Amino acid sequence: MPEIAMGALSRDGTILLAKRNSERRIYPDRWSLPGGHIEDGEDAEAAMRRELMEEINVTPERWRPARKFVSQAPSETSSTFHVYHVEKWQGFPQLIGDEHTALRWFTMAEIETETELAPPQLGQILAKLVLQQSRKE
Repeated sequence: MPEIAMGALSRDGTILLAKRNSERRIYPDRWSLPGGHIEDGEDAEAAMRRELMEEINVTPERWRPARKFVSQAPSETSSTFHVYHVEKWQGFPQLIGDEHTALRWFTMAEIETETELAPPQLGQILAKLVLQQSRKE
């Protein structure tokens, strides 16, 4: 079963999402967290750190596990997702490569109305992260 690591960067009650390229085989044109497949010999945290550097040019400095879940993409096998809440990082998020076409900070209200999240379970996970963040501030 494929395993995927994702990083949820948060600031001021918002979460950074990346729009998947329309050429992507799975979930094209949908908003998602930056991240990707865990490579052989790599753990989920190392994959999340590597993927954030490769995809959005940030180096995570402080994070914690947020949720692990299994999701099945349309006409695909199930995948295990490891989501990390990235609370501190170095660098300014910017697109690198062609996996995504846009980056945007979403409020919780915007996430709740965005029906095109990939995978669909992200809405609930991100709502919980924003709620926890707002309690800290």
